[in-house]
Amino acid sequence: MKLIGLDVGYGFVKVTDGNLGYSFPSVIGDSNSSAFSLSFKKQQNILDSLRMEFEGKSYWFGKSSIRHSNFLYRDLSLTRDYGNDFEILFFGALSLFHGEFGNYMKVVTGLPPERMHLADKLVDKVKGERTLTIFHEGEPKKIKVNVLEVEVVPQPLGTYWSEFAETLEHGEKDSVGRVGIIDIGFRTTDLAVVQEQEYIPEKSRTISIGMSNVYKEISNKLSAMYGINREGYSLDEVIIKREVKIAGKTYDVSGLLDECFEKLSQNLVIEINSTWVVEDFDKLVFTGGGSYALSKFLLPYFDHSVQVADPFTANSRGYLNWANFKWSTEKD
Repeated sequence: MKLIGLDVGYGFVKVTDGNLGYSFPSVIGDSNSSAFSLSFKKQQNILDSLRMEFEGKSYWFGKSSIRHSNFLYRDLSLTRDYGNDFEILFFGALSLFHGEFGNYMKVVTGLPPERMHLADKLVDKVKGERTLTIFHEGEPKKIKVNVLEVEVVPQPLGTYWSEFAETLEHGEKDSVGRVGIIDIGFRTTDLAVVQEQEYIPEKSRTISIGMSNVYKEISNKLSAMYGINREGYSLDEVIIKREVKIAGKTYDVSGLLDECFEKLSQNLVIEINSTWVVEDFDKLVFTGGGSYALSKFLLPYFDHSVQVADPFTANSRGYLNWANFKWSTEKD
């Protein structure tokens, strides 16, 4: 049996079993199950060819969908209940850990604090046994994934369990104190309060502000400066690498990005100060993929703030810590 920490974000999926970890864009595209695929790489990265049949239909997902699909989408609805999008990403991530026998798994995953009322519905969607067809080097292979248990928690608590794992393990609650976690994602930013190891839902909330808010502005600036069209999914790589490639030449766009990110940061500072009396916290912790881009603008506003070491995967790693704490005696 495997214990899995799985963060199905609006921007990227992050998943780990403690030995291996993967991340891929939360993008799904159409696929023909009989489509011919050929790579000239001697050693192909498993993430470069993510394709799966799910409930009778074939899909590319992750970076593969951006490369291969004519019709692709990223579900940004708050409830994420259109079609099977969430399940495709969820089981697609779990399929990366399949073995030859059983594939029994227990999974900890998360929802935004103000979407926790959907937890039971999410569990009903993904718990149990599924038969999937995955494609390894272009060849179809049927596997079964058995999700025995699913624990759904408020998303930012993953960061809490990854950042303070050693302290919590030794029960040193007083050394942690009152912590505010700011989880900056693609679609939303979650604000969560934990006081002496207790999650305080009444002081936690989800804000509909995230990295997606600046994508349109960045796209317009790239069009005006370089005469190119980079939108949606194709902007992910531009933002991560802070450069754009045009006709074989690479251009640094750090200044352009920072101008946009500073505006988004100012909006978040206003929201944080409107939600919390920040002086009441012992520590403010910035996490999530968006904190990579925004932390240098946000941290100067709050003297007692830090950015976690690896904010991109902090939640998934913390979910796994919780899975180990909850189910470690049952792990093979």
